Amino acid sequence: MLAALAASLLASPAWATQGLGCVSPDGGTQISLSLGSAGGLAIVGARMQADGQSWVTDPAYGDGDIFTIGQRFADESGLKVDFFDDILNDRVAELRLSRAEDGADLVFAGTLRIVDLGAWALSCDEQ
Repeated sequence: MLAALAASLLASPAWATQGLGCVSPDGGTQISLSLGSAGGLAIVGARMQADGQSWVTDPAYGDGDIFTIGQRFADESGLKVDFFDDILNDRVAELRLSRAEDGADLVFAGTLRIVDLGAWALSCDEQ
């Protein structure tokens, strides 16, 4: 995840080692991304929950099936991340977020699709 979004997020000290948390309107589906600042926007960990199931990139993030951060892309319009199983064979989920900014206000919203489980609208906040 490089490009302009990475630069804009990481230019702010508040994003240096922060995260992004997204939740569906009913609160039942969530994804949290831990963001690092080495060499542009880096997702260093993630936790996802939906329909009573959980996924984590590392047991340090809690209980759940292990999934891996795969393809990722960011620019001034938003963020796209694909997640795969622990051996990178099968796509597990797709996160698609749009970005809007006005002055100090920065907003992310979009969708999370978990393969064979469903798709949800999400709103996101800095963590």
